Amino acid sequence: MLLMDLQNLHASGWSHVISTTNDLVELEAFRIKVGAPPRALHLKNPRRPHLDLKLEPRERALHSPDVLVFPRTVEMLRFLRALRQAAVQRAPGSATHVL
Repeated sequence: MLLMDLQNLHASGWSHVISTTNDLVELEAFRIKVGAPPRALHLKNPRRPHLDLKLEPRERALHSPDVLVFPRTVEMLRFLRALRQAAVQRAPGSATHVL
C-alpha cells in the first residue's frame, strides 16, 4: 500500500510517497506511473525509502486511486506506525498479554 502526504511541511509544493512495506519495486512502479524522474526515488536511508514528488507527477499521484493521501506528514507516519504495530501483534508467535 502506498501512502502520501498532501504537502511536505518543510518544502512547499512537495509531497512524500512511502510504501507500507518499504517495497522498492512498488515505489519504482509508481514513480514511473506518475512520470517522476529517477532522482525522485530516495534510497539513502534503507529504513525509509520514499519518493519526493512535485509539479505534474505530484498532481498525478494525488489523484491516483493507488495511494492513500494524508493532510500532513505526521498523520501519514502515525498511520504507518499503527499499521506496522498491528502487523507485529498479529504475527504468529508474537507475545500477547491478557489483562
